[in-house]
Amino acid sequence: MSNNRVTILGLGNILMQDEGIGVHTANLLKKKYTFNPDIDIIDGGTIGTDLLPYFENSDKVLIIDAVNFEEKPGYIGIIKNDEILATITSKISLHHLGLSDVLSVIKLLEITPAEICLVGIKPFCMELGLDVSNEMKKLMDKVITSVLMKLHEWEITYTQ
Repeated sequence: MSNNRVTILGLGNILMQDEGIGVHTANLLKKKYTFNPDIDIIDGGTIGTDLLPYFENSDKVLIIDAVNFEEKPGYIGIIKNDEILATITSKISLHHLGLSDVLSVIKLLEITPAEICLVGIKPFCMELGLDVSNEMKKLMDKVITSVLMKLHEWEITYTQ
């Protein structure tokens, strides 16, 4: 494994409006930014344990996902390492079960990356729909800024 291999995993169900915020954000990052050193940006969707290789082969993993924080919709929280598993026990959707499983398995197999960070956003709307709600669209720049700030901490630079 390299010294600083970074993977961004955008998670969520894009058929359920704000539930797909992680995937939409990852796709936007891939489209609008170039990173140095190069990083992997993955549409993790709702695939669960199929995400294991991304954790095993990365030094740092940044997850972007809708999270059921005990806050108002639109709240953006940044959670690290072991705090993630405790926070996502209140599941919004079935893919959180898959993420919980992945985090448990990587710990059991001792293949946990040096750092895992979750940028979570409390959704406004989880109804059927292919795009995020208008309220979530207004927060997209803040979500991206949160991701870019974390990447900066990890010494990843970017250009637009």
